[in-house]
Amino acid sequence: MALYTFIELPPFESLRDELFDDQGYSELQYHLLEHPESGVVIPGTGGCRKLRWSVNGKGKRGGARVIYFLRLAQGHIVMIAAYGKGERDDLPRSWLKRIKEAYEHEQNQKSR
Repeated sequence: MALYTFIELPPFESLRDELFDDQGYSELQYHLLEHPESGVVIPGTGGCRKLRWSVNGKGKRGGARVIYFLRLAQGHIVMIAAYGKGERDDLPRSWLKRIKEAYEHEQNQKSR
């Protein structure tokens, strides 16, 4: 299993504790460490992925949606957002793409 660092962006961080207990979040992280490409690529977002994840015994269909993207060459799994099924509609693709681009721009500035 490869070693990656999880980076939580503010939209994800603000809802993480509402959706996941410590064990549930650890299980999600472990799953992504073993299967980083398991989420479905969301078209038009520049590579953001959506993963259905079971929370509070609801199963995957009724559980959470986790939005993330990969920077595997840098060893990063970047958590963008999470929400419960039925709590909101799908996040706009343009918003996801802008979040990802802003993060990558910031990282590129740091590496100069």
